[in-house]
Amino acid sequence: MQRRAILASLLATPALAQDIPGRTITLVIPFSNGTVIDIMARAFAEPFRQAMGGQVNVVVLNREGAGGAIAAGSVAQARPDGATIGFGPSGMMTTQPFMVPSLAYRLDSFEPLCQTFENIFALAVPANSPHRTLPDFLEAARRAPETLSFGHAGNGTVGHLIARQLELMANVRLTDVAYRAGGQMMVDAQAGTISMALTTWATLKESGLRVLAVAADQRDPNIDAPTLAELGFPVTWRGFGGLWAPRGLPRPVAARIEAACAEATNSAAYRTVMANTAQVVAYLGAEAFSTRLAAEQREAGALLARLGLIPR
Repeated sequence: MQRRAILASLLATPALAQDIPGRTITLVIPFSNGTVIDIMARAFAEPFRQAMGGQVNVVVLNREGAGGAIAAGSVAQARPDGATIGFGPSGMMTTQPFMVPSLAYRLDSFEPLCQTFENIFALAVPANSPHRTLPDFLEAARRAPETLSFGHAGNGTVGHLIARQLELMANVRLTDVAYRAGGQMMVDAQAGTISMALTTWATLKESGLRVLAVAADQRDPNIDAPTLAELGFPVTWRGFGGLWAPRGLPRPVAARIEAACAEATNSAAYRTVMANTAQVVAYLGAEAFSTRLAAEQREAGALLARLGLIPR
């Protein structure tokens, strides 16, 4: 019912695309070209353009760095006119402001427009690692604290927080290594420079790394690995994201973009790429997406405080 109502709004307001300055929408991506988020965004861009009536251009701009905060900051500071939209995961809005109080934005700096995806994160070790299972890895970490390392995409990102939750539950201490570029993390993981990588299953799928566990509510039939919960570690952090604009976006423009997002997310083109990259299509409208972001922000505050990651 919600999707039909949104699509009805889309059909009723075709002229709104003309209100986008220059008739160009820039999707700002918080990670580099070729990463999973970048692939998803580029698959989304064309059906989104078509859903906007074909009267606008849609371009993808990569603004990687600082765990997504560079991209989020550029969106927060943009004019709220529909010409600049963020596409990416939630963390830069819900966790980064706790960890970096000097950031010039907060969650309420954004207008959530729609959720377009969820993704499965996994823990993987080099193919020649002596650790065959996650219990083996954790036992080695207990015997020699901070000698084993894990790579992630930046402090406060999903992979980082999954690992930190796991450390608390397993009573281990690992050395964390943050990467600006996901490709370099995979190179280092394959070479054994880092002991473990925490990233999306899509990134790991054909990497040759050995997956020890997945952070998911249930096993995925395509992944030969148990969930963290099965192993006794009910880590709660999950990956999800979508579209978000600067706060103050005119309601008719926001509704138009939300409607186009619903159509693009349901398109065969987007769903095919998502399936090929082992991502989960998970549409939520603006209200439900906003509610989920607010809930994650509350959880992030509690978790980061417990981890000692909120500066005093």
